Amino acid sequence: MSEHAQWNLGRRHRDNTEVRAGYEEAKRAIAIGRAVRDRRLALGFSQTELAKRAGMTQPALSRLEAGAAVPTIPVLDRLAHALDAELVIGISPHAAA
Repeated sequence: MSEHAQWNLGRRHRDNTEVRAGYEEAKRAIAIGRAVRDRRLALGFSQTELAKRAGMTQPALSRLEAGAAVPTIPVLDRLAHALDAELVIGISPHAAA
C-alpha cells in the first residue's frame, strides 16, 4: 500500500476548477515532501537532525515530508542547503497533447 493517500475524484469534482487546483497543489506538496525525505534518508539524517540544520522544528519537517504543508521558497532554500543540494525551480510549458 502506498505511504501517501490517493484520491479518487468523481467526475463532478474533477470538473470543478477549485477542486482541481487543490488536488494539483496537494500533488506538488507530496512530491516535494517525498524528494526531501528521499534526500534526507540518502544522507542518513534523522528528521531531528535535518530540521536543526534547516532552522525548523521536527514536527514542521514531518508535516512537509508527509505532503501536509506547502513550503515557501525560503524554506526550500534552507532545506536544499541543509541537504547539500541545489534548489532548482522552473516553469515549463505543458507538453503538446
